[in-house]
Amino acid sequence: MYSMISYWLKYYRHECGLTQQQVADRLKIERSTYTYYETGKTKPDINTLIKIAKVYNINYTQLLQGVEEELEAAVAEIHSGPADEDSLKYRTHATTKYEVELLFVVRNLSPKQRKEVMSVAKKFITDTEESK
Repeated sequence: MYSMISYWLKYYRHECGLTQQQVADRLKIERSTYTYYETGKTKPDINTLIKIAKVYNINYTQLLQGVEEELEAAVAEIHSGPADEDSLKYRTHATTKYEVELLFVVRNLSPKQRKEVMSVAKKFITDTEESK
Protein backbone atom coordinates (compact mmCIF):
# COMPACT_ATOMS: atom_id res chain seq x y z
CA MET A 1 0.00 0.00 0.00
CA TYR A 2 1.49 3.30 -1.11
CA SER A 3 1.67 5.83 1.71
CA MET A 4 2.79 9.35 2.51
CA ILE A 5 6.07 7.99 3.84
CA SER A 6 6.64 6.21 0.53
CA TYR A 7 5.89 9.43 -1.33
CA TRP A 8 8.36 11.49 0.73
CA LEU A 9 11.11 8.86 0.50
CA LYS A 10 10.95 8.96 -3.28
CA TYR A 11 10.54 12.75 -3.37
CA TYR A 12 13.61 13.48 -1.24
CA ARG A 13 15.70 10.85 -2.99
CA HIS A 14 14.99 12.54 -6.31
CA GLU A 15 15.67 15.97 -4.77
CA CYS A 16 19.10 14.71 -3.68
CA GLY A 17 19.79 13.16 -7.08
CA LEU A 18 20.37 9.70 -5.62
CA THR A 19 19.48 6.26 -6.90
CA GLN A 20 17.80 3.66 -4.73
CA GLN A 21 21.07 1.73 -4.75
CA GLN A 22 23.04 4.74 -3.49
CA VAL A 23 20.58 5.27 -0.63
CA ALA A 24 20.59 1.57 0.22
CA ASP A 25 24.40 1.54 0.22
CA ARG A 26 24.53 4.49 2.62
CA LEU A 27 22.01 2.77 4.90
CA LYS A 28 23.86 -0.55 4.60
CA ILE A 29 20.71 -2.37 3.49
CA GLU A 30 19.69 -4.24 0.35
CA ARG A 31 18.37 -2.15 -2.52
CA SER A 32 15.21 -4.27 -2.56
CA THR A 33 14.56 -3.35 1.08
CA TYR A 34 14.75 0.33 0.26
CA THR A 35 12.58 -0.22 -2.84
CA TYR A 36 9.93 -1.82 -0.60
CA TYR A 37 9.95 1.33 1.53
CA GLU A 38 9.39 3.53 -1.52
CA THR A 39 6.63 1.36 -2.93
CA GLY A 40 4.90 0.96 0.42
CA LYS A 41 5.33 -2.80 0.49
CA THR A 42 6.98 -2.38 3.90
CA LYS A 43 7.51 0.60 6.15
CA PRO A 44 10.81 1.60 7.73
CA ASP A 45 10.97 1.68 11.52
CA ILE A 46 11.65 4.98 13.26
CA ASN A 47 15.40 4.33 13.56
CA THR A 48 15.62 3.70 9.83
CA LEU A 49 13.57 6.84 9.11
CA ILE A 50 16.09 8.84 11.13
CA LYS A 51 18.99 7.31 9.18
CA ILE A 52 17.25 8.02 5.87
CA ALA A 53 16.62 11.61 6.93
CA LYS A 54 20.34 12.01 7.63
CA VAL A 55 21.13 10.74 4.13
CA TYR A 56 18.77 13.39 2.72
CA ASN A 57 20.01 16.04 5.18
CA ILE A 58 16.51 16.71 6.49
CA ASN A 59 14.67 16.33 9.78
CA TYR A 60 12.98 12.92 10.00
CA THR A 61 9.63 14.62 10.71
CA GLN A 62 9.65 15.80 7.10
CA LEU A 63 9.26 12.15 6.08
CA LEU A 64 6.13 11.94 8.25
CA GLN A 65 4.24 14.83 6.66
CA GLY A 66 0.64 13.80 6.03
CA VAL A 67 0.90 10.56 7.99
CA GLU A 68 -1.50 11.77 10.69
CA GLU A 69 -4.22 12.49 8.11
CA GLU A 70 -3.55 9.12 6.50
CA LEU A 71 -3.97 7.38 9.87
CA GLU A 72 -7.14 9.30 10.69
CA ALA A 73 -8.64 8.27 7.34
CA ALA A 74 -7.72 4.63 7.98
CA VAL A 75 -9.27 4.73 11.46
CA ALA A 76 -12.43 6.39 10.12
CA GLU A 77 -12.70 3.63 7.54
CA ILE A 78 -12.36 0.98 10.25
CA HIS A 79 -15.05 2.62 12.37
CA SER A 80 -17.42 2.97 9.43
CA GLY A 81 -17.21 -0.72 8.54
CA PRO A 82 -19.84 -3.27 9.51
CA ALA A 83 -19.92 -3.97 13.23
CA ASP A 84 -20.04 -7.67 13.98
CA GLU A 85 -19.45 -9.37 17.30
CA ASP A 86 -15.78 -10.15 16.56
CA SER A 87 -14.95 -6.59 15.52
CA LEU A 88 -16.46 -5.24 18.73
CA LYS A 89 -14.92 -7.87 20.99
CA TYR A 90 -12.17 -5.64 22.35
CA ARG A 91 -13.55 -2.21 21.51
CA THR A 92 -14.93 -0.38 24.51
CA HIS A 93 -14.80 3.18 23.15
CA ALA A 94 -13.69 5.18 20.14
CA THR A 95 -10.02 5.01 19.26
CA THR A 96 -8.14 8.02 20.58
CA LYS A 97 -5.46 9.92 18.70
CA TYR A 98 -2.90 8.48 21.16
CA GLU A 99 -4.03 4.93 20.39
CA VAL A 100 -3.78 5.54 16.65
CA GLU A 101 -0.25 6.86 17.10
CA LEU A 102 0.65 3.85 19.25
CA LEU A 103 -0.77 1.51 16.63
CA PHE A 104 1.31 3.20 13.93
CA VAL A 105 4.46 2.78 16.01
CA VAL A 106 3.73 -0.89 16.77
CA ARG A 107 3.02 -1.66 13.12
CA ASN A 108 6.48 -0.40 12.24
CA LEU A 109 8.22 -2.75 14.67
CA SER A 110 9.69 -6.09 13.76
CA PRO A 111 7.77 -9.18 14.93
CA LYS A 112 10.36 -9.69 17.70
CA GLN A 113 9.99 -6.09 18.86
CA ARG A 114 6.19 -6.43 18.84
CA LYS A 115 6.43 -9.47 21.15
CA GLU A 116 8.68 -7.51 23.50
CA VAL A 117 6.29 -4.53 23.55
CA MET A 118 3.34 -6.84 24.22
CA SER A 119 5.22 -8.53 27.04
CA VAL A 120 6.03 -5.18 28.66
CA ALA A 121 2.44 -3.97 28.23
CA LYS A 122 1.05 -7.13 29.84
CA LYS A 123 3.51 -6.71 32.71
CA PHE A 124 2.20 -3.17 33.29
CA ILE A 125 -1.34 -4.55 33.51
CA THR A 126 -0.30 -7.34 35.90
CA ASP A 127 1.67 -4.92 38.10
CA THR A 128 -1.27 -2.50 38.21
CA GLU A 129 -3.72 -5.25 39.19
CA GLU A 130 -1.38 -6.55 41.90
CA SER A 131 -0.94 -3.10 43.44
CA LYS A 132 -4.71 -2.63 43.92
